[in-house]
Amino acid sequence: MNNHREQLAVRWRYHAGHGALVWQMMFTETGDLIGQKRFTATRKALFFGIETSTGHLFRNNYLLMDHLHPLPAGEGWFTGIETVRGALVYCYACQPYSPEHQGVWALDVRAGEVVWSRSDISFIANLGDEFLVCRTSLFNGFPEREFLLIDPMSGTVVSNAALESHQVHAIRENVLPEEERQQIILPKFVLEGMPEEQLALQRVGVADTSRCECIVHCSVTVAALHELSISTGVWRSTLAVWRMDGLVYEECMEDVADKPCLNNFLIQGDHLYYLKGKEELVCVVLS
Repeated sequence: MNNHREQLAVRWRYHAGHGALVWQMMFTETGDLIGQKRFTATRKALFFGIETSTGHLFRNNYLLMDHLHPLPAGEGWFTGIETVRGALVYCYACQPYSPEHQGVWALDVRAGEVVWSRSDISFIANLGDEFLVCRTSLFNGFPEREFLLIDPMSGTVVSNAALESHQVHAIRENVLPEEERQQIILPKFVLEGMPEEQLALQRVGVADTSRCECIVHCSVTVAALHELSISTGVWRSTLAVWRMDGLVYEECMEDVADKPCLNNFLIQGDHLYYLKGKEELVCVVLS
């Protein structure tokens, strides 16, 4: 059976701007989506904030600034999001000429202000009421790392005693993955040994699952179907949603692309989020 049923509704759409690439998304505990978009032509990385329940864009084109100087952090380009806590999002910049992260900015995106920032630490893990961070110093010309716990609401050190390596290892072993903390469901490539996904797709008529990403959640199956045109060598990526065996939503995410549109959808709560053409973020209600 592959019958059409009542179609799912789009709750909202956000267009990031011509030439943008929606790069990162995280969900705050207060119900907001915080994202970063990147403009490769101008080498700018800007942040935006959307109220997930309404689609209200309360912040757009926010540029993260340096801790001490009136200059963009990370040259306005080498920045990103580490984690969230409460209503705050925690950002980083990259060290000069290095991919390693340096500094933590606690950003209230709704207010458009930095609550606190520190340039002397690097984020490691979100433990809920505390963050594990490290501070690097030089001893006899060699770098040394000191591991500390800080208060995520103020940035102050919880204990002046540095953690031993075995303590740090034990903490990191028990840290929840970010998607689990934020209750995000990410797609998986459908491979052999994944009977649930293979069976769900075959039941709705997708015979070739070798180029599919899929989420099976309750009665809903969501798949990105990536098709390569042999004659032109370009890719088409289509998002399809089935409830039980009925197709309830479908849209082309990207057409005539030089590579498939990978890892561009997720489920959080009762909403499906996906990117259309890299520039547009779409929210669909699953219920």
